[in-house]
Amino acid sequence: MTLDRYISAVRAVVAKEMVRRGFSVNEAARLLGVTAAAVSLYASGKRGGELAARVESDERIMSIIRSYVDAIAEGGRSGVLDLTDLAQAVKNAFEAPSRAKADVTLLIMERIKLEQETAVRSMALAYRSANPLARSLFMQIAMDSMRHAEILTTILDYLAGRIKADEIALTEEELRAVSEEERGMRESLAALSGAEDPLVRALIKSIEFDELKHYELVKALIAVTPQRPRSS
Repeated sequence: MTLDRYISAVRAVVAKEMVRRGFSVNEAARLLGVTAAAVSLYASGKRGGELAARVESDERIMSIIRSYVDAIAEGGRSGVLDLTDLAQAVKNAFEAPSRAKADVTLLIMERIKLEQETAVRSMALAYRSANPLARSLFMQIAMDSMRHAEILTTILDYLAGRIKADEIALTEEELRAVSEEERGMRESLAALSGAEDPLVRALIKSIEFDELKHYELVKALIAVTPQRPRSS
């Protein structure tokens, strides 16, 4: 079944959930890029088809869709929503060759939902805080959560075969240079990690962990990337 079919089905379900969540028919139509009449038909169940009904019957997927709609309501959106990633994840879950793979897809989708919710909450706390250090901490949590959601979405693409590790177009030498840079940056933080202020120390430690993570990620990338000729 094509991705467009899934996008249509997900749009129908999202429209119904938006109306249930309190969006006006006109607002839902604007965000979904459809007519108000179409949203009314979605909300009444008169449009959507069997695939939309199948989506609605899967409680794990519906939990993710409800959280998606909640995030829209809390975060505010001005442009037309792009439902491609959400629809692709639903497609992956429904068409996975095994139940285990479908479960992995759903688990990743659930984690994306949690990361998005954390990002929204942390951003709100950052704006409310008058302490610059606390604001930095909450902003970091929000940005990390958004990045995690993006990484998880990329993992879904990787598992579905839409992207491959051999498309990096970098030499092993270049990757090793980045790896060494990250190790050096982590080591340069050693003198700062003993700061007396616990909040400062926590923020420095988080940077140190990021540098270690970057180092390990590049090492993993080297391990899975086929060797390419060195650039001249």
